[in-house]
Amino acid sequence: MSTDPEDVLAEAVRWARRLFGRGFEAAFAIGSLAHGGYAPEVSDVDLALVVRSAGPLARARVRAVRALTRRRCGPGPADRLSVFWGRWRDVQHGAAGRVRLPAVDRLDLIEHGRLLAGSDRRAGAVAPTHADLVLDGVRFALRWYDEARVAGVLDPVGLAGSDARTVTKTVLFPVRFLATLQTGSAGANADAVDWYVGTHRGPASPLVTAAARWREQGVGPDAGALLAEHLGVLHLEWAAAHRAWLAARGDPEAAEVARLEGAFGS
Repeated sequence: MSTDPEDVLAEAVRWARRLFGRGFEAAFAIGSLAHGGYAPEVSDVDLALVVRSAGPLARARVRAVRALTRRRCGPGPADRLSVFWGRWRDVQHGAAGRVRLPAVDRLDLIEHGRLLAGSDRRAGAVAPTHADLVLDGVRFALRWYDEARVAGVLDPVGLAGSDARTVTKTVLFPVRFLATLQTGSAGANADAVDWYVGTHRGPASPLVTAAARWREQGVGPDAGALLAEHLGVLHLEWAAAHRAWLAARGDPEAAEVARLEGAFGS
C-alpha cells in the first residue's frame, strides 16, 4: 500500500514497460503532479503513456496497467490513477483513432509533461487550437453531466455532504472550462481560479475561492450556504457561455448544452 503518488506513477510505469515490451516508447507525469497544485485527498494521478501502436490489444494493456497498479498500491492515490495514451504521432499532431489523448491533456503533455521513462520526442509538436480545446471540454462535460451530477447541481445542500473530491470537482470543472473558453489556455485549477476571481470577477467568486481552499483543507462548514447561493449560477454561466459559442459556429453540441442550460436555469 502506498499513499505517495510518485510511488503510484513508478508502479504504473513498471507495469507499462513490462506489458508493452518493445512497444513502450515513453511515460510522462501530467496534471497537477507535473505543473503543480497536487492535493492529496482530491487530485488525480495523471500518467501519459506513449506506445508504438494502437488497437484493441494496446487498450487492453492500458486497462491492465491501471488494474495491476491499483492492486499493488492499495487504496489511496492509486484509486485516482488516470492513464492517457497514444502514439508519438498523436502527441505531435493530435489524436487519431481510439487512443485516449484529449486535446487538453495533449497540451498539458506538450507544455508541462515530466518525463518518467523512455525518450522525449515532443520537440516540434503542434499544439491544439483554441477551438480544439473548447470542443474537447464541451464533449467531456456533456458526458460528465450525467443524471446524478445534474441532480447534485440542483441539490446543492445535499451536495455539501459529499466528499471533498466530489464537491470541489463539481465547482471547479465549470471554472476550468470557462477559463479555457475565454483565455485559450488549459491551465491548472489555481490558474482557472485566479482568472475567474481576479480577472473575470465572476458571480460565483465566493464559492470558487472557497472550493480552492477546500481542495487542501477539506469541505468547510460554510459549504452548504455557499453552494446554495452560487452553484446553480456557476453552472448556468458555463452553459450559457458555451451554448452561445457553439451556436455561433453552428456546432450540433449547442442543442445539448442548451438543454443543460434550461435545467440549471429552471
